[in-house]
Amino acid sequence: MIGMTVEWLSNGVRDRRIAGVSFALILAGVLAACQVPVFRYALERWQPDHYQLLVLCDRELTETEAEQVDQLRQRAGRSSSSSSVSSNFDVRIVRTDQSENRFAKVTWEQHGSRNQPLLAVMYPENAQEIPDPLAGTFRLSSDAIDNVTRSPVRTEIAKRLLSGQSAVWIFVPIGDPDQDDECLATLQREVQRNQDSLELPEQEEVEGEEALLAEVDIELRLEFSIITLNRDDPKEKFLLDLLLSSEPDLADLKQPMAFPVLGRGRVLYALVGKGIAEDTIGIASRFIIGPCSCQVKNQNPGFDLLMNCNWDEEIGTAKLSEEIPSDKSPPVKLSIPPGKKK
Repeated sequence: MIGMTVEWLSNGVRDRRIAGVSFALILAGVLAACQVPVFRYALERWQPDHYQLLVLCDRELTETEAEQVDQLRQRAGRSSSSSSVSSNFDVRIVRTDQSENRFAKVTWEQHGSRNQPLLAVMYPENAQEIPDPLAGTFRLSSDAIDNVTRSPVRTEIAKRLLSGQSAVWIFVPIGDPDQDDECLATLQREVQRNQDSLELPEQEEVEGEEALLAEVDIELRLEFSIITLNRDDPKEKFLLDLLLSSEPDLADLKQPMAFPVLGRGRVLYALVGKGIAEDTIGIASRFIIGPCSCQVKNQNPGFDLLMNCNWDEEIGTAKLSEEIPSDKSPPVKLSIPPGKKK
């Protein structure tokens, strides 16, 4: 398969997004695609990108602080007492008075304190479209560790995706009942419409092994759902910040938003206000359930949430998809005309 990068000709963030997904759908029709839907290939094969959790300090950690760092590493499945990998983040202690890491030093100067270590969360390196690599900073504490590594909404999203749902839409209300009710009603209507009208590839065509469908632990089916993320929920503050910081303008927009999530916590992009509409929801839905024409994860839109889930263990060994072989072909650069939401 030939690798691809895209040169965008549009000016607006949402223009780029609509053009990109439309192009992905067109591409799916002309390339030789495997019959496994995108969402299922993403669940089985796309390993989540890793966040970097930096514990910044200008002194030796106390015994309590060292125990908190070990608690973080246990959540990641990388402590001396744990052999499984259960979260997509790595933990590193950085002594700012000794390190030459400029990012760590600047972050400490802007957010740190001599009285307490700082937990700085960095987006994955592969999330190159995110404007600021710093996802958030917290005073190191057990509460901060809980807030960063898990939350009720993320736990529920993982549960639904592992049950076989094609995607979970995160709806983020703005607090204006008129806007929120209209956008949520549109999202509910169109999500249900797409669930009822779209079709998966014929099951007997999936990798040519009908018997394999009986062996997998997770049923292959088409199903969407919606979960609401309230902006004033303290347990979801980190998740909200992750979403709103994923594009340059989202935090400033006073409109409801919707984010489709698939695979192992892959967020495609945001639909905002009037952009939560029949055509944009349909574009996202058809991409999610369509044949997986582009199996290389980083050639698809989106970024991964920080999730506390051992995906490989939950999914099991029997899979519908085949792992893509290594491809060293150089990327092909394409120019795509802008696609605007009218």
